[in-house]
Amino acid sequence: MLLSLHIKNFVLIDDLTIDFSPQLNIITGETGAGKSILLGALNLILGQRADTSVLKDNGKTCVIEGRFSLVNYDLKEIFFEEDIDYLEQSTIRREIRASGKSRVFVNDNQITLAGLKKIAYKIIDIHEQFDNHFLTKKDFQFDVIDSLAQQKEEVNQYRKRFQQLKEKENQLKAMKAKAIEEAQKKDFLEFQLNEIESLKYKEGEFKTLEEELSFTKNIELIDEIVQQAEHIFETADESILDQMRSLLIKTRSASGVFEPLQQLESRLESSLIELEDIQSEYSSLKDELEIEPGRSEIIETRMGEIFRVMKKHYLDQSDDILSLAQRLSDELAEISQLDAGIDKYQLEIEKDRKELEKMATTISKRRQSQKNKIQKSVLEKLIHLQLDKSRFEISLETMDHLDEYGKDKISYLFSANPGMALGSIDKVASGGEISRLALSIKALVAKSIPLPTIVFDEIDAGVSGAAADKMGSLLHELSRDHQVICITHSPQVASKADRHLYVFKQVKQKETKTDIATLTLDQRVHQLAIMLSSDPPSAFAVENAKYLIEQVQSN
Repeated sequence: MLLSLHIKNFVLIDDLTIDFSPQLNIITGETGAGKSILLGALNLILGQRADTSVLKDNGKTCVIEGRFSLVNYDLKEIFFEEDIDYLEQSTIRREIRASGKSRVFVNDNQITLAGLKKIAYKIIDIHEQFDNHFLTKKDFQFDVIDSLAQQKEEVNQYRKRFQQLKEKENQLKAMKAKAIEEAQKKDFLEFQLNEIESLKYKEGEFKTLEEELSFTKNIELIDEIVQQAEHIFETADESILDQMRSLLIKTRSASGVFEPLQQLESRLESSLIELEDIQSEYSSLKDELEIEPGRSEIIETRMGEIFRVMKKHYLDQSDDILSLAQRLSDELAEISQLDAGIDKYQLEIEKDRKELEKMATTISKRRQSQKNKIQKSVLEKLIHLQLDKSRFEISLETMDHLDEYGKDKISYLFSANPGMALGSIDKVASGGEISRLALSIKALVAKSIPLPTIVFDEIDAGVSGAAADKMGSLLHELSRDHQVICITHSPQVASKADRHLYVFKQVKQKETKTDIATLTLDQRVHQLAIMLSSDPPSAFAVENAKYLIEQVQSN
């Protein structure tokens, strides 16, 4: 609720602070005194755009500051989203400078106009003549019927489930879009993988082929070496082994008579063994020199196949072919998992949708059962407000799909006069009729819906006498559960005030200023008497004013 409003350098106001009652606040004053200025100030701290024309003194900053109690308004999430401090008693401040720049602060945290409007929508509802915006909003229309049907919690649960369903459907849509994209990619991935798998490359193969190719290219040189070794060790007339064996025999025979030959005998024997081993290894190489004809061409062809794959995929190392194959295989597996995930998600969504259908059906039945009661109650209030020929209906049509409200399409239909067909409120109702209908509906749901502070601007226009008295009673009734601020010209309405604020103009030093005063009981009687008759008021008007106030106090 609005606790206080501070206005500085705004239109005709120098510096003014207004404290409000938590119940019914009535604002009266002469035409042109500046009551609309208060509405303008309120609208500014609720996010309405402004320019320098609102500055009383162009050399100073205009400041509008409202102090609000936010208990039971459930605004913590919005404050968190806007990254501002949440306080149960919060201050909204709007500053407009001579340069035209405007700034908004909530609890001294700067905030955008868009962010302010999110908060403002929840804490103040300004209802001016011809203003039917809230009556035609689906949120409000469903809130009314669901609150009176005592199923707000069920509806909230449904909405949460519905939002979860929409999120899943969006995820499914994204998955399907990705699946289409991946399906086009799948064929290419499979082609690449088949090409690599058909290569049948083995780890280290390219290096082995390089070594083998080098061997085959030098086979003649190697064969020449082996043949030369064979000649030296075996086929020569005096092979080196024969010479060594002969020398060893002679050395051994003389080693007993010449001691140095003993050492040479041992070394010669070791050398002979080593040479025989070398000769054996050279001999064994002949088997390895037997290669199939055209082996070099076969190796070069195989290396060419491997190199083409490397070049095609920009690979630095031949063994990267195996890593690429694994990556392609993993991507194909992910695509297969995506298809499986889509099937699973579709089943979950179908299951969720069936459960939501059941919830929506239950909600719809309770709405239908409550509809006639609401219509009857609203009509009863309209009769008291001199709209006894009016008709009001709530249309509930079953849709073939679900939305965030369930399966119902709702509309409020109204007709103020006999012979006039029921129609949408914004098309068939005048400003005064809309005001009375709005009051009737809000009074009906006051105990059921956590309404924000409600501001009515001349809701009593076109209403007088007993009807105005009934309207005042409805406002008074409404204000027992919600703060109400009402600008009025009706003494019957004004008499119901818990706090009566009087707006007036005064001229000081040739300058016109608007001021506001909280009236005492005697001052209230005097102002009501003026509203009932003239200024100065008649004695009868004074007595009548006292009677109106006493009637409220006695109730």
